Amino acid sequence: MEIDRVGIIGAGMMGVAIAAANLRVGLRVLLYDKSSEVLSNVSKRIADELKVQEIQYDPQLVEITDRLESVIGLSVIIETIPEKLRIKHKLYYDLQRLIKIQTGLSAGLSALLLSNTSTISIASLAKSLSFDWRLRFCGFHFFHPIRSRSLVEIVEGQETSRETIEFARSYAKRLGKQSIVVKDGVGFLVNRILNAYLISALRLFEFGVSMERIERVAIEFGMKMGPFRIMDEIGLDVVLHAGWVLWKAFPDKTFNSEILVNLVESRRLGRKTGRGFMIYNSTTQWEGEGIPDNEIIVTKNKSENKNFTDDQIIKILFGNMQEEALRCFEDGIITNLTDIDTALVLALGFPQSKGGITQMRF
Repeated sequence: MEIDRVGIIGAGMMGVAIAAANLRVGLRVLLYDKSSEVLSNVSKRIADELKVQEIQYDPQLVEITDRLESVIGLSVIIETIPEKLRIKHKLYYDLQRLIKIQTGLSAGLSALLLSNTSTISIASLAKSLSFDWRLRFCGFHFFHPIRSRSLVEIVEGQETSRETIEFARSYAKRLGKQSIVVKDGVGFLVNRILNAYLISALRLFEFGVSMERIERVAIEFGMKMGPFRIMDEIGLDVVLHAGWVLWKAFPDKTFNSEILVNLVESRRLGRKTGRGFMIYNSTTQWEGEGIPDNEIIVTKNKSENKNFTDDQIIKILFGNMQEEALRCFEDGIITNLTDIDTALVLALGFPQSKGGITQMRF
């Protein structure tokens, strides 16, 4: 299948970054969002994203629209709207209805539908699709920040055709990304493991270990960023919602963090609002360090818990990641341990020098 233009549904942070990834390799983009407010500054946001990559923005390569029917006829459609099943189902119903109205076809046979979902199972999403589209539908999960995270996680649904998976891999390669193919399941591979890491950090924090210390130990271990900075960059509302989705599937593997809930209720959502666990001078994604916010106090332990050694913190953070990685292997989400190790290096900035999470001993 030849790619003429790529349709992207959703012009939020991920939609803009995905658009830039396509423009970077010379592909034209049609970017749709139903919100005129979101679309009002989308050209500037794309230009800013490309500027960071030292690439000139050519607005003639981008069509921006609030008309969903504009994506009909494109060979690739990427859905990157909020992680809520009801909202995604409505979008898929609307898309299929518009295709019937405009073309008379019962399904969009000329297009592949790729979802950038990070936690919702492909089987759950596919329930709102006709059989023909279920064949041409899969997960296509990018990672923050797309410009420097070179992995795409391709998620194979029960009815996804082999041709769809092969095309998705070819398309990822064209974007300059390495891909792994994983089986369907809530959280897939990388986010199940990431969730274990973030939960461990939140537990340590609420036990009284300071945020600064947890961040320092993680970075000295070799991570590109500490867990609290990662949460701030993703968005604390997104982290909380993803945790809720994973809790429903794995109630014994998650942790209810009062601090995270309180920050979200206070609309302190991380980088995008300028304040989360840390305070940021710039709301541009992944640009510049944050300053730990001294107003965040663990009420149960107001002074730092000195009982944990750095080695114990490492074992808690990364030992739990390893346990979840091996569970994913046992659950059949992935069949190759080497792919797990590669995925964490490329998607999460896990230190390659450690030889891989599955090979470590704690």
